[in-house]
Amino acid sequence: MLESELVLGGPARMNCLRLRALLGYRMPPMRWCAIAVVLLWFPRTAISQSSPARSPAERGSTEWALFSGGAADLPGGVRGGQFWALQLRWGKVLTAPHGPGPLRGTLEYAFELVPAMVLRQTSTTITCNSANSASGGLGTPDLYYDPCAFSFPALGSGTVYGGGFNPFFWQYNFTSSSQQRVIPYLQLGGGMLFTTRDFPAGTSTFNFTPQGGIGAYWFAKPNRAVSFGVRYHHISNAGISHPNPGHNSLYFYAGLSWWR
Repeated sequence: MLESELVLGGPARMNCLRLRALLGYRMPPMRWCAIAVVLLWFPRTAISQSSPARSPAERGSTEWALFSGGAADLPGGVRGGQFWALQLRWGKVLTAPHGPGPLRGTLEYAFELVPAMVLRQTSTTITCNSANSASGGLGTPDLYYDPCAFSFPALGSGTVYGGGFNPFFWQYNFTSSSQQRVIPYLQLGGGMLFTTRDFPAGTSTFNFTPQGGIGAYWFAKPNRAVSFGVRYHHISNAGISHPNPGHNSLYFYAGLSWWR
C-alpha cells in the first residue's frame, strides 16, 4: 500500500494523484501532496498575516475615503450659496490611543482633494447707503478695506463650478475601545477653493475654506466603514480682494472609508 493511502483520505489522495498525472513527473506521492499543500495554503496564510484588521484606534493606520454631500446656508455673509461637493481623502493615524475614559482617542492627519464642487448662488447686491460708512467717517472712501465702497447690483446669479483641496486637516477619533464598531470624531482644518466665476459674486475666483465639525465611522466589516458627519464651512478670500463678505454654511456628508 502506498504511503499516501495510509495518511490521506479519499478526496485529498485523489487531488494529489491528479496533480501528479497532470504534470507527468515521477515522484513519490507524499512529495506531490506536500507541494499541493504549500501551493494551496501558503498564499492564504500570507494574505491573512499581512492584512490585520486596522481602524482609527491603531497608530499607523491609513485611511482611504470617498464621500459627498451638500451644504445649506447659515446667517452671516452672503446668502444663497448652497453647494454640492465630491471629496477624496487620505489620512494617517499619528498617535496611539491616549486620554482618560470616554475621551480616550487618537490623532489623525488628513489630506482631502475636492475634484468637483457645484455652487448655486442667487443675485447678490453689495451697497452702501451711508456716505459716512463708506468713508469710514473720514470723508474719503477706502477702496481696500470698506465693502461699502463697492456696489454690485444683482450680479452673479446661476451655477458656479469649482474644485480645490484641504491640505491641513486634523481629526481626533474617540476610541475608548479597540473593538467598538461606532467611532465618533472631531475635525478641524482648511483649504483652498478655485471657481469658474467669482464666488460670492463680485469678489474672487480664489477663496480659503476654513471648516470644522463632528462625525462618526460605523464599521460594518473589518477595515471598512461608513462615515457620516456635518461641518461648519466658511468661504472667504481673506481680504486678498475686496469686498470680502464671505459665505457660511453647514455641510452634511456621507461616504465610505477603507483602512489599511
